[in-house]
Amino acid sequence: MNKTIKGFIMGLLVGVFFMVSTASLAGSIKDYVLVKSEYPIYVNKNLYESMDRPILNYEGHTYVPLRAIGELLGAGIKWDEKVRQVEITYGEQSLENQAFRNIEVSGTQGNYTITGEARVYEATFNYEISDGHVVFFQGFKTTSAGAPDWGTFTLEFNIPKGDLPVNGTLVLSLFEESADDGSIINELPIVLEIFP
Repeated sequence: MNKTIKGFIMGLLVGVFFMVSTASLAGSIKDYVLVKSEYPIYVNKNLYESMDRPILNYEGHTYVPLRAIGELLGAGIKWDEKVRQVEITYGEQSLENQAFRNIEVSGTQGNYTITGEARVYEATFNYEISDGHVVFFQGFKTTSAGAPDWGTFTLEFNIPKGDLPVNGTLVLSLFEESADDGSIINELPIVLEIFP
């Protein structure tokens, strides 16, 4: 009988402990209920539309994807993995970072030439051209020299006029892939052209 009472008390104490810890954990979790917005958003008189990245609403506040709106405004949006932060550049775009410098862009209406210098591992970097919805080009380029030296490079792209966005921003991203884990590092977004 004594064992039964001890077992009951131990079971009761363990049950109370789990109830208290579960209740305190549940109190520290906050739920955010987002709903898809049915109203349109215009950026510089251009309608924002995306099936993949919808407009959301939370308690009367509108939430849109930062990269998509940034690209429509001609702002550079990048994730800096090293310091784990989002960086937004607007207006005069900075065309350099620790891996890329002396970048020059020429061309219009789908025909672009980009020259510059890169200090990248094994003299190779990656690139991608996108309007935030469609990826037009992606690949890699080898420069004239590998890090720690600065090597020169030239990229040329030709996008057929019928494939150009009706309204949106063409952005070229230059970046490296980490030798450790393949993640994107030293990304440099470059606005090629804004289509009204």
